[in-house]
Amino acid sequence: MGVVRAPRGALTTRTARASAALALCAAALASCTAPDPAGAGSPTGPAARSAAAPAPAATTPQELCVHLVSYWAARILDGGPHAHFDYQEMGLSGGQYEILRAALAAARAVRPPGDTAAAHLTAGEEARRGCADRYRHGTPSGGPWP
Repeated sequence: MGVVRAPRGALTTRTARASAALALCAAALASCTAPDPAGAGSPTGPAARSAAAPAPAATTPQELCVHLVSYWAARILDGGPHAHFDYQEMGLSGGQYEILRAALAAARAVRPPGDTAAAHLTAGEEARRGCADRYRHGTPSGGPWP
């Protein structure tokens, strides 16, 4: 059986498919970059909507410290399954762990029997106080786990 060759300049089926796919991709790309139907610079166009959207607020190191210490203080005071993690398993730095220990000591000192709400409140206040003191001059330095 002989080999059939397409005449020079004729499109083969594979080439025709590739050309059609390329044309389809070009049309899709053109529709993505088409001008806004509401008009350029329109107050309701996508550019205006994205410019008006507020930027997400960044969490300060002090706020993060308060959140982490308060979270772990509550877990430990409640006696949950994660109450025996070390500071690295909790994701705390050495300094944050010291704040947690002080918060737990203060919470346990005022904790009436069976009243965990007072203990949680005290631990949260101690966490805010300790984290404010620790981060009052910005992020502390002194190693990877300050």
